[in-house]
Amino acid sequence: MTFGNWIVTSESLEWIGDKFNRFVIPADKLNTVKRFEDNTDIAFYEWVLLATDEDWLTQNDLYDFNYAFVYAVAKFNLDFDYEIFDATLAHQYDLFEQEEDDEDL
Repeated sequence: MTFGNWIVTSESLEWIGDKFNRFVIPADKLNTVKRFEDNTDIAFYEWVLLATDEDWLTQNDLYDFNYAFVYAVAKFNLDFDYEIFDATLAHQYDLFEQEEDDEDL
């Protein structure tokens, strides 16, 4: 199944856009959770944040990634926590706003 420039294969979620960049998440690592050292009460899906940190991915690419991520988690029958996903997306959107504010300077 493809979502924009992303494809969910039988083994991974991966970028299929331009060939100059590579981003592949193995199925068994997809729902890895990360906690920041300064706030261990809030968890995030690590791969969503790693994708967000990639300068070459556009916001549209990341929106497509988010849909592909949820689809892949369901396809691979992985544990999924909506609260963690909501917190992850809230953090992602905060990063988008910071980026836009930096561009305005």
